[in-house]
Amino acid sequence: MVESKDPIIVAVELGTSRISGIAGKRKDGSFQILAYAEEQTTACLKRGIVYNVEKTTQSIKNVVEKLSQTLKQQVTRVYVGIGGQSVRSVKRKVPRNMLTNTSITKAHLDEIRDESKEVLIPDYELIENIPQGFIIDSQYTDDPQGVNGKNIEGDYLNIVARKELRGHIRTCFNSADIDIVDTRLTALELANNILTEHEKRAGSALVDLGAGTTTVVVFKKNVVRYLVTIPIGFSNIVEDLMNVLQIEEREATDILIKHGNAYVNTEDDISEITQNSYTTSNKVKEPMSKIQHIIEARLIEIVVNAVVQVVNSGYSDTLLAGLVITGGGSNMRNIDKAFQNNPRKKFETIRVAKKVITPVIKSTAASSLDEENGMSGSIISLMLSGVEDCVGEGAYSGEDIFSAADSANTIRTKVQQADSEKKKIDELLIKLENYKDRMRTAINDLRDRKDDVVSDSSNKALREQAQKSIDSAEDICDDEFHNLVDSLETKLKNDQRIAAANNLEGQLRDEIMDLKNTIESAKEDNSLMKKFSRWLKNVVNED
Repeated sequence: MVESKDPIIVAVELGTSRISGIAGKRKDGSFQILAYAEEQTTACLKRGIVYNVEKTTQSIKNVVEKLSQTLKQQVTRVYVGIGGQSVRSVKRKVPRNMLTNTSITKAHLDEIRDESKEVLIPDYELIENIPQGFIIDSQYTDDPQGVNGKNIEGDYLNIVARKELRGHIRTCFNSADIDIVDTRLTALELANNILTEHEKRAGSALVDLGAGTTTVVVFKKNVVRYLVTIPIGFSNIVEDLMNVLQIEEREATDILIKHGNAYVNTEDDISEITQNSYTTSNKVKEPMSKIQHIIEARLIEIVVNAVVQVVNSGYSDTLLAGLVITGGGSNMRNIDKAFQNNPRKKFETIRVAKKVITPVIKSTAASSLDEENGMSGSIISLMLSGVEDCVGEGAYSGEDIFSAADSANTIRTKVQQADSEKKKIDELLIKLENYKDRMRTAINDLRDRKDDVVSDSSNKALREQAQKSIDSAEDICDDEFHNLVDSLETKLKNDQRIAAANNLEGQLRDEIMDLKNTIESAKEDNSLMKKFSRWLKNVVNED
């Protein structure tokens, strides 16, 4: 045991299925989780919104007290995550005529941004205001300060929510006698800690599959472009199981966790649901096919609604990094395949992310927290967003991994190694995307060359051009490409980005073979023997 004076950050998340609290401290780019506690909240909150203030207040007290006992220090204030079905983004444009050609200053931009923060929806308030870009005299720019122009239009994204959302949360914490350091928008903190730099830059949509809600956050060019919370989640599947099978919530949840399959398409999956059954606690034998049908019906609704929101963002066709799925629902078997085969919009790249990017280390007191199951990403992200000390006077005297003998160097080395490995993977993924772009271009070119040869099979120049396209395409999937794929497969298991590259290679090989056959067929049709044969046939027919 050693004493530490480093700030201890405490965060609390109010979720549909539980209220959770976490305490930790930062060191050398990493985080040590010192304590974790949770309370089930089925009777307190619904879709992130407090509807029983008294029970929610008591649960908050219990969670904070558990943290204080573990820390052996009194938690006096916390960071609080906010979310819920009313949280969404609204676009706001603010034009300004400068009357004369003017150099845009920070004061001009502050004035425009202040106006953009006005919320025009009754009973809603502003949570976040995010600049999207500017147009100065018909020219787009991300950084207008210092640019000369007569007309400027600022484009902003306002994240808004019902006023009662934060109001009820403040009421509960005031009643619990716990100060709020600051509120954090859970969805944005989660996105910042789940998405890689490449995914934020190239464009991706984070889909957080929660219990009561499903949240979609769209990034492009490192900026949040869209956010919406859908009032449907995996608790709806639990409710469906309860209602149809006439069972209790705990049993329905257990069925979903153990037997839930998001996409049934293999022989083993089909055999499992057609040949097996489940006997409920009421001694009723139910076919697994019936249970799968209940799960699948609601899951399709969740998936399609999430995908529709990605499409509604207006960025679905430009998300080069595709979809990133997280949250408790990401634990369901084949969840990536369910999104991959959704009927609304196809995405080539889909990644399931069950943990945050920043390295975190648990003390034994936080052993109940599983940081790699998809459900803990939000609460850990809230903790990572904090900077101010949240406990009373006195130094923490519990288990301190960072202060153990030589641990600082060990942690630093591990963090550096993790950062280095992440950078290497990001670089490899960028190379992989370049290969995929080249393959897509080559596939389109091969198809065009095939059409040319088919339309004019006697044109030798077209056949020669087609052969050049084949030679160029065959050079793409070289040893370097296969070594790249092999390297990534050892680092990223079952990654859809790698699978997409392999599929593209297969398509490219098929197109190459198809064009080769077309060329050979054209050559054969225009050979001297074929020409003589056709001439002879015509002569015979004339006679």
